[in-house]
Amino acid sequence: MSEKRLNKCYLAVGRKGTGKTTIAQKLAQVSGKKICVVDTDDHPSYDAYQLWKISDLHDWKTGNIKIVTSEPEAALIAINKNCSNSFIILEDAAKYVTANVQRGVKSFIIDHRKRNFDLIIMFHFLGDVPPYLAKQYDSMLLFKTGDNLDNPQKKFANWHTISEKAKRILNNPSFNYCEKINVDE
Repeated sequence: MSEKRLNKCYLAVGRKGTGKTTIAQKLAQVSGKKICVVDTDDHPSYDAYQLWKISDLHDWKTGNIKIVTSEPEAALIAINKNCSNSFIILEDAAKYVTANVQRGVKSFIIDHRKRNFDLIIMFHFLGDVPPYLAKQYDSMLLFKTGDNLDNPQKKFANWHTISEKAKRILNNPSFNYCEKINVDE
């Protein structure tokens, strides 16, 4: 009997500057896997990562890399086809993981366990998380957001827990305060 893979799909949700990127990098480093960042804006926190082209992903064996692209779906398709055993960070994902999830993005999310990927997908608001993804994540790292918490977001099966913790997070004096929420809470 083969060993069950426990690959995780994390959502990190919070306003700019709350610490999403910092916690994503810490989770990735702790995983012990090689790291790939998909980004559309070349976030300065990843300056130490080697810049790679989508067309070269078949050669990626070691090290931490970033793909800065205006075609993130193409990057995810190439990662899904050519890579495995990695921690993938989807920086500022609201730009390309949208309500109408593109086929290549959806396949990437579905296949993450098969490819032995851990994922962290970052959004600024709970409202930006597509309904499809609201059903696919394992844990959410929730920071301060600007969402209206009195308007229930039914896409989340655990909205009651999310809204309670979000209110507690907003009341915490630390701008960088974060709580983890498991999908089954």
